[in-house]
Amino acid sequence: MTLHWIRRSVQVFSLFLFHAAIGPLSWLQARSLCLPILSCHACALSWTACPVGVLVHFSGWHLFPFVALGFLLAFGALVGRLFCGWVCPFGTLQALLHKIPSPKFKLPAWTSYIKYAVLLLMVFLFPFIWGELTAASFCRICPAAFLQVVVPTWIQNGFTWAGWLSGIRVLFFVLVVVLAILSSRSFCKVFCPIGALLAPLNYLSFWKVKTPNAECLACKRCDKACITDVQPSVRVLKGSDPNRHPDCVVCHECQNPCPLTDEKVRQKVAARKNPSC
Repeated sequence: MTLHWIRRSVQVFSLFLFHAAIGPLSWLQARSLCLPILSCHACALSWTACPVGVLVHFSGWHLFPFVALGFLLAFGALVGRLFCGWVCPFGTLQALLHKIPSPKFKLPAWTSYIKYAVLLLMVFLFPFIWGELTAASFCRICPAAFLQVVVPTWIQNGFTWAGWLSGIRVLFFVLVVVLAILSSRSFCKVFCPIGALLAPLNYLSFWKVKTPNAECLACKRCDKACITDVQPSVRVLKGSDPNRHPDCVVCHECQNPCPLTDEKVRQKVAARKNPSC
């Protein structure tokens, strides 16, 4: 099994594992545990707490979230944004949406800074000023919450329209879906507050994506395989690890197309550099 399919298997397994707190499996609930994934803890099937929801509530209560933030920073220091690429259910949904046939494009580089504003304003500042229930918090427009809580509630109890806030929530969800279809992992790069919190830790994490830096052929096949368009070849050619970029979700997809994974190619490159051997 290739690394690509191992990742796909882990994504599917994680989707069911973290949404299995029902019936005889309800004992799995551990709402004090914050994993760095976007999954609303108001969902009846979720068994972990959503880090965004926890941070919003603590901001509204004017309390410092020592445990939640400690969990997130510990995960980030160990593996960077690995959970984004391998575990997060909303990341899995984006990957499936991007497979829908349509024109594809790359978002401008500056859009990746939007998520930091979202984290600062809608997760920390606005809830701190107006309380955790403010309509200006990220939870009110979170696409994961819309999919996991609002839609099931509409199905169960009938459609109810809660004024302008419902309109904004629906419009934002539609925007996220359309962007996911047209541009790979666009929500992760542009809007995700968890991604913004973990992004700087990609530079510090112990986890490394292994590539043959010293022998790189500059073929840029890894750039084409990158699901977040962060050009891993730029760092490989400089002798750095390709995941040392804030928007890398550590998916390891850049390893798959590298011709130097083939031993015969490696031998030819070595022979070309050392013709006397």
